[in-house]
Amino acid sequence: MDAGMEDAERQQTATEHRKLFKGRIFGGDASLWIIIAALAIISVLVIYSSTAPLAYSRSQQTSFYMLNQLRFLLLGFGVMFVVHRFDYQSYSRYTRPLFFAALGLMVLTFFVGVTANEATRSLRFAGLTFQPADFLKITLVMVLAKELAKRQGDINRQELLPVAPLFARLTEKRRERNRWVMRNMTMPLLLPIALACGMIFISNFSTSALLFVTCLVMFYLGRVRGREIWRLLRKVILSVAFVVAVMYAFGLGRSEVWVNRVTSFAGIEKAEMTPDELAVRERNAHQVENAKMAIASGGIVGRGPGQSVQRTNLPLPFSDYAYAFIVEEYGLVGAMLVLVLYLWLFYRTIVIFRRCEKSFPSLLVLGLGTLITLQAFVSMLVAVDLFPVTGLPLPYISLGGSSLLFTSIAIGMILGVSRQMQEKTIGDS
Repeated sequence: MDAGMEDAERQQTATEHRKLFKGRIFGGDASLWIIIAALAIISVLVIYSSTAPLAYSRSQQTSFYMLNQLRFLLLGFGVMFVVHRFDYQSYSRYTRPLFFAALGLMVLTFFVGVTANEATRSLRFAGLTFQPADFLKITLVMVLAKELAKRQGDINRQELLPVAPLFARLTEKRRERNRWVMRNMTMPLLLPIALACGMIFISNFSTSALLFVTCLVMFYLGRVRGREIWRLLRKVILSVAFVVAVMYAFGLGRSEVWVNRVTSFAGIEKAEMTPDELAVRERNAHQVENAKMAIASGGIVGRGPGQSVQRTNLPLPFSDYAYAFIVEEYGLVGAMLVLVLYLWLFYRTIVIFRRCEKSFPSLLVLGLGTLITLQAFVSMLVAVDLFPVTGLPLPYISLGGSSLLFTSIAIGMILGVSRQMQEKTIGDS
């Protein structure tokens, strides 16, 4: 009897040790590890096949870009592993310094940035090129999660913006209330969004819009009143429309590209177009047409790995139009697999969000998961011509080191919160 009990205790102890060992190495939500591994495998297959013409044109081996992507995937996996071992309390303390550092890098981009595809978005450091906007997106989500968490007690009863009636005189009580709202709500919650989205907007309208929508989702689930969100959204839409109209009228920035992308998608034709506008319109039409041809030739199971016909005509099949390329080679089956993986990723972030007992880590997980998933869906919608051209890559699949590494950091943070939930340390903060 005693020997049997001792054996049972030893087996239970061994089982607990195995679970602890696994948790210490790969902690957090197991499904997320599986999703990331699956996306990485798809990425290698897509990059190897889609970059073959590019490698040939640059006198490189056909495996050159695939090996480069594999190195970044391994590096991203390492970064994700390291980040997920940190407790969220440790990096939450550095939220503001990281945010201001990201803003500084964005400012630096305007002066010494690297120009590619008619836009200056990157910095080169030690031979490597990265986009500070990817860093800024993560830090903004961190700042917003922290500020929302501090106000959970009464945020559903507060205003986001001061109230200023058009045809009514403000009372002294209303002025005092507006000052309080500006100091305690508008500045800490909306100023970081305005700074981050505004800086990204200058060179990348689609990323700025995507980030702003993510912030709105965080507001909604962070218990901000719905009418306050709508009031903010109306003001932002009117302001952005006015700014873009002025930029377009004076030919400033990339406004011409933005407007032509939207009008081209909507089928609006101008009676007279400048040579630059005509070039943008023709380029957009070329992209959409070849993407449609790639999708149409995919069928149910696709042409097969390495059998793409449109990869020489399809613009950026390894980046912006990676999803169209996947449909061509792997058909509807491959398209549905990728879609399900991103939906699964978002579902797991929602599960973590709902189970987390603390406001900051739960909102952080939700914000990062929304940011990644929204980008994936927009990229897929563009590829199938259900959304205007944006230039957004497919997260963790498209070629590129900067986006992949910062996506790995975001996933690492989500896994870190999930790990602390499993280890019951999430409530110690």
